[in-house]
Amino acid sequence: MSLSREEIQQPRTPQELRAFVKSVRKRAKTDDELRTAGHLRRGYLKEFFDEIEPLAKFAAAVYPESCKVSPVLGNQGFDAEVHDGGGQLLERVEIANPVDGSSIAATGRELARSRIGGLRVDDPGDDFEELIPIIERTASKKALKDYSDATVVFNVSACPAFESFEARYQTQVARVRRALASTDFRAKRVFIMFPSGSVERVDA
Repeated sequence: MSLSREEIQQPRTPQELRAFVKSVRKRAKTDDELRTAGHLRRGYLKEFFDEIEPLAKFAAAVYPESCKVSPVLGNQGFDAEVHDGGGQLLERVEIANPVDGSSIAATGRELARSRIGGLRVDDPGDDFEELIPIIERTASKKALKDYSDATVVFNVSACPAFESFEARYQTQVARVRRALASTDFRAKRVFIMFPSGSVERVDA
């Protein structure tokens, strides 16, 4: 059974949202329909991977458990609303998840067809290197929009640093940090979320 709009948009605490994401991934291991929809990014599975999963990581890192995080599907200019323990709106959150969409789609089709896909041989850090120009282009597009009532979060969906390749990873992190810090966003706050799980504000 696939995901419903109502199931995704249910208000949850940060840890409840993390648990929800884990439960969907667990369900996909035994639910062929859900697993195939995930591979092909059908239904609301594209939003789940591009928005909800990064949102859950960000919320757990930034907000206290007294808050409620409500994902909002659609094209309204933000992906979630965060309310405090009293029900007051704290802020809205826009998730930017810069990825190579065509590569993900091709891998998804391979996985749906044969359950094997996306095999490639690279040096550690090559995936991060390929993401950097995509992140820069995404930042330029986001800078054209008005997010003055929202916090914008850039999720870096590369692999964490490999042993003995930490120097390359740190250089790449610095490049992304500089690219975002030098971009003139109209946003309440701007964060980067790195593969290590760390979250860093870049507009302060």
